[in-house]
Amino acid sequence: MRYRSYNNGGNYFYLGILIFFMFGGFKVLFLFLPLLFSLAPIFLLLFIGSKVLKTIFGNSAINNSIHGSSQERLHYVELMIHLMAHAIKADGVVDNREIQTLFTFFQSRLQFNTNQLRWVQDLIQYSLRKNYPLEIIIQTMNQEFQVHEKQLSIELLIAVIMADEELHENEKVLLDRVAKDLQIDNEFYNQLKSKYIKNTESHYDILGIKPSATTDEIKKAYKNLCKQYHPDKVQHLGNEFKNFADEKIKEINKAYDSIMQKAKA
Repeated sequence: MRYRSYNNGGNYFYLGILIFFMFGGFKVLFLFLPLLFSLAPIFLLLFIGSKVLKTIFGNSAINNSIHGSSQERLHYVELMIHLMAHAIKADGVVDNREIQTLFTFFQSRLQFNTNQLRWVQDLIQYSLRKNYPLEIIIQTMNQEFQVHEKQLSIELLIAVIMADEELHENEKVLLDRVAKDLQIDNEFYNQLKSKYIKNTESHYDILGIKPSATTDEIKKAYKNLCKQYHPDKVQHLGNEFKNFADEKIKEINKAYDSIMQKAKA
């Protein structure tokens, strides 16, 4: 799979060509044309040049913000966004609420800085235009990442799809296919659907259990979730993902403590 590149080599080349023509190159081309026609391309070049410079500065800012990040982390973020693009378009409508949910995840949950968010925004628009085949995205994720990274991806996928509070048939088919092809555990997948698709945030939904669950079932669900969201599992992706896992563990602990207190009462 070809990943997004922010190297400005090509842009500097185009800028050099533009400067060449602006400082004499067009004299040869327009030697026999009226002055009016010779000025028009100059204005066009100025316009194009401003666009190229804007792209260069934008790419440089993004490049600086992601400089030093591991290729594994960069690839993971890009693959996630390519996957989310399929979710955003699954119902046939590009809903801004779904885009905002994806953007907010990186802004609030992962606490990306301004330039990193600019990178995310660029990747979202790029992914919506590029439309990489879903099977290629899934194949690459299976090759490059472990179960914990894939579980995080499927959770965000469900959150994005449910941003408009509706689950269309095409979205359901997409979810089931991605969960199956990413080899997501059925119990974990059902827990996520219970939490997001019913649009509830009860402590039972967080643990993926019913209010009638026994103490042993509560403890089992709690232990499984703690293993799945342990911060050490995603530490290699950067502090943002580790912090997200920390918050998930706090949420799980709070839900578990509340349920166990009720069970003892």
